[in-house]
Amino acid sequence: MHLFLWVIGAGTLAMVVALLPDDDLPATFTYPFLLAWVALMGWLFHATLRCSTTADVKALHARGMIRRRRLAWEDIQSIRAELNPASAMQSGAPNVLVHAYDRNGAKVLLPYVDDLHVNVEREVGLLLEVWEELRGEDWAPDPAAAVLIDRRDARQAALMMGFAAVMMSFIPLTVLMLLPLFADVPEWLEPVLAPFVVMGVGVPLIFVLTALVSYRGRRHSG
Repeated sequence: MHLFLWVIGAGTLAMVVALLPDDDLPATFTYPFLLAWVALMGWLFHATLRCSTTADVKALHARGMIRRRRLAWEDIQSIRAELNPASAMQSGAPNVLVHAYDRNGAKVLLPYVDDLHVNVEREVGLLLEVWEELRGEDWAPDPAAAVLIDRRDARQAALMMGFAAVMMSFIPLTVLMLLPLFADVPEWLEPVLAPFVVMGVGVPLIFVLTALVSYRGRRHSG
């Protein structure tokens, strides 16, 4: 959280320093833009401070930057610690996040229950103990919710596989795109190896095919 707040402050200061000395921009644009920017950053600062995860005897409360969710213990279907895909691309991001799943199969992030702020294993263990105690003795998993959760997990895994395939395909696709510059290729193949075709068609095609195969595989195995 502290890193995010520092980013907000540094970004606002950099924006002010960059725009105010610029004589090429009219004041009618500069000042309204700066006011809007400061207002947005102020809202982000305030919303970040309000994020929280709390619990009482009736429900688990997850308050995010925009929405507050109340999850009655009997409606929770699962509480899981999961790897954060964004941590590979975002410095300072938590590697592990914790989510709760409700009766509708919705995935709810529990703010600050992550490996940057708490001992995730210990916190998840405590949450599971409380959930098992307060959900009621007659609690049973909702079969419909289980199906929705499995589908959501399959979609998320498919998207991640698609992105991973795209990242790994950039070098081979670049080699294909440059092949006509270093080797003789059949005339009919030259339009296929054009940069627009290789990148504009090849990248989306690889993503879609990989995601579809991954999704169908997980759904069939599930």
